[in-house]
Amino acid sequence: MRTRAEHAPVVGTGVIARTAVTYQPMDILLLVVDSLRADSLCATSADRPNTPFLRALCRRTLNFCRAYAAECWTLPSHCSMFTGLLPSEHGAHFQTMGYFKAAPTIAELFRDAGYHTEIVTRNFVFDNTFPGITRGFQQNTRLLSTFGTWHPFALLLALTKPRNRRILRSAGFFHPRQHASREFLNTFTRTLMPADHLSLEHVLARMQRLRKDGKQSFIFCNLYDVHWPYPPTDQSVLRPWSSATGIAENLFLLPFVLPRVASHGYLRARFRLSQRSRKRLRARYHRAIELMDQKLAAFCAAATAAGLLDDTLLIVTSDHGEASGEHGLYLHDASVYNTHLHVPLWVQHPDRTPEVIHDVVTTRDLFGLMQAAAVGPGVSGTILDAGYRAAHPLAVAEHFHYPHVRDALPRYRLDLTAAIGRMDKVIVRGGGVEHYAVSDDPGELTPTGADLRDFEARMHMDGVPASVQSQLVSHLRRWQGSLGAS
Repeated sequence: MRTRAEHAPVVGTGVIARTAVTYQPMDILLLVVDSLRADSLCATSADRPNTPFLRALCRRTLNFCRAYAAECWTLPSHCSMFTGLLPSEHGAHFQTMGYFKAAPTIAELFRDAGYHTEIVTRNFVFDNTFPGITRGFQQNTRLLSTFGTWHPFALLLALTKPRNRRILRSAGFFHPRQHASREFLNTFTRTLMPADHLSLEHVLARMQRLRKDGKQSFIFCNLYDVHWPYPPTDQSVLRPWSSATGIAENLFLLPFVLPRVASHGYLRARFRLSQRSRKRLRARYHRAIELMDQKLAAFCAAATAAGLLDDTLLIVTSDHGEASGEHGLYLHDASVYNTHLHVPLWVQHPDRTPEVIHDVVTTRDLFGLMQAAAVGPGVSGTILDAGYRAAHPLAVAEHFHYPHVRDALPRYRLDLTAAIGRMDKVIVRGGGVEHYAVSDDPGELTPTGADLRDFEARMHMDGVPASVQSQLVSHLRRWQGSLGAS
């Protein structure tokens, strides 16, 4: 435990001010495992990955079993965690590709309060080409693998991403003087190679240095090794060539199947993947999760041994889930299904004992929790407060469609919103409504109603406060009448 005590920062409206009250300051470490869907860790799943550390985390932390992201991909989901706002409020999504609003980010608030703020990731969303999402971070640390430089398979995968091709076409990549585009492609190729062990080693060293210097910190680390293309080893996107499975996957799945998925082919008509290909995709994904489990175990063991977590608010979560054929979708796009929204959430607070929490929560409420950590040990008015959760029993999510697939099916050219309750869920898609009894239909395969009044009745039966019902129905009707009909 730290021996220092400082003037306590106090959270107000958009500001963290200082008072003369002293307490043991709390550091904040936010670890986001990109693309980690919650049900991939479910103990009842026959083909789940082997994750002994994450299973232990469920017993050692505040384990939120029903946490939901605010969007189905990285930029808007993180922006919701950083601002506490819905995507329609912060405006950072597929149709803007940046954060341009005035509302402060959590990093800006901590920076202005004297914290060291740092982002550690190789995820290209945070490489400063997406305006605004890194606002407030004083340091942006990007550690890349040394194995990916012009790796032929990784280069092939990099070229399948539509955004990369648009950038290269607009820049004239093949001009002999276009060094910048060549460097961009080389860098992006290296981001596909696993390197999260480097990020975690850096976070550990940074925490030790800041602790020695007596400096409070907010460190955000986006871990990217579980993200597509699901690296199945610690050093490469390839499986070892020593087995028949490795040879088949390296020569078929990687050059033919992964590029089809990465190019948003599943949004078009007549896209199909065989059951065998889907199974191999899922196996790669699960293997990447197993490797992440090992990296997180090593990091937390070292951080615990060094006493770095004794007075640190540790949050481990994901920004969204991942599909491998559910609802005809792959990766993370075009969806407000729980496949993409239901994420793991573990919180270790110095003054709270482990607990399994079954209430519905949204990851955008992590903004309020991190703000409160700047004040001290109190958790009133945050998702750690049972009273707060009772007053906010629903999670709302939105999705703004990807506009660059011109031949996408009509259902994928719509903006979406969803509200998730304890027993029920409603999706507004264009002018239509899909109502699911998720307690009986967790896969959201069979809608039970097509009217918001059905969902209103279920909310009333479930004891949702009248004010929450009114605000939510108003939000859903706005989408049904205007925003949803893109």
